[in-house]
Amino acid sequence: MRSPKRIRELLKNRDLFLEQARTKLENTTLRLQTNLFTQIINDIVIRLDIKDGLILDNANNYRLISELDRVYDTFNKKVIETLLPQINKGTEMVVNMSKGYFSVVLSGNLPARFEKILEATRVLTDLRLGIRMGKMIRGGALMSMLRVDPLDFKQLMSKAVTSQMNMKDFVDIVKDNITGSEEKIGLLERQFKSFAYDIYQQYDRGYNKKLANEFGMKYFIYQGGLIIDSRDFCVCHNGKIFSVEEAEEWKKWTPDMCEYPPEHPMQAKEGTKYPPNAVPSYLSILGYSPLDDAGGPRCRHILGFIADELAFRMRPDLKK
Repeated sequence: MRSPKRIRELLKNRDLFLEQARTKLENTTLRLQTNLFTQIINDIVIRLDIKDGLILDNANNYRLISELDRVYDTFNKKVIETLLPQINKGTEMVVNMSKGYFSVVLSGNLPARFEKILEATRVLTDLRLGIRMGKMIRGGALMSMLRVDPLDFKQLMSKAVTSQMNMKDFVDIVKDNITGSEEKIGLLERQFKSFAYDIYQQYDRGYNKKLANEFGMKYFIYQGGLIIDSRDFCVCHNGKIFSVEEAEEWKKWTPDMCEYPPEHPMQAKEGTKYPPNAVPSYLSILGYSPLDDAGGPRCRHILGFIADELAFRMRPDLKK
């Protein structure tokens, strides 16, 4: 039995918004990455002493290495000033869409404290992310994720000075290290890729999980659709109804527990690092939480909690 049309529409809209917000965040990250490259070139690299095209092994060039702390501090402030408002706007939209969704699925059974529960849940979800009243908490999770450390680049530059590297070659290496190339992704892409992809999905799942717990809801639809390379786990769970209790068993899920449609054959293969009878690595991540992490890092699926009556109609065996 399919879920009611209104619920399908709400979940589809939520899923679409999360995808758009994630793409916007990734694009912003790429722009910041280019800004860091320009800043390093203008503030540090062009001031290096060179002779006959080679970087000199002298005191001035070693002093410039120490100035990277200042450059990175300025850049880190720029990252926060740019990304925090965007993240706050995205999480605010998650809250609003979730409010609309629960208003529908709870229909006439909205508790008197509905608005207070929404706000209290948002405060807790924000704190988990590392935000308080729209501002980043010093030492919180988000600040740690967004801060770029200059150590690796300091080591790279030190080797360039010590070996008296050709200046043109060094600039190419700087560009390759910061903005990436065809063979290698850039610095911020490496650091923020998982963060940018997962932040809204994690926030959405965490917020909705807490609301469902407050409202005593125990069943949900695993929503998000499939793409050509969807993981075995997501192929097996997409569009289906599960209980919170059943989700706890995902920690032990293996690909051979499922039947696969012809258009999405099982990816797991015998004799590989991804065998059918073993828990996939994307579910074996440290601290894996089924209702927060779903199909693991970069999973695009969301959880659409539904009332018991609807869950029992869609999956009668749950009532047993």
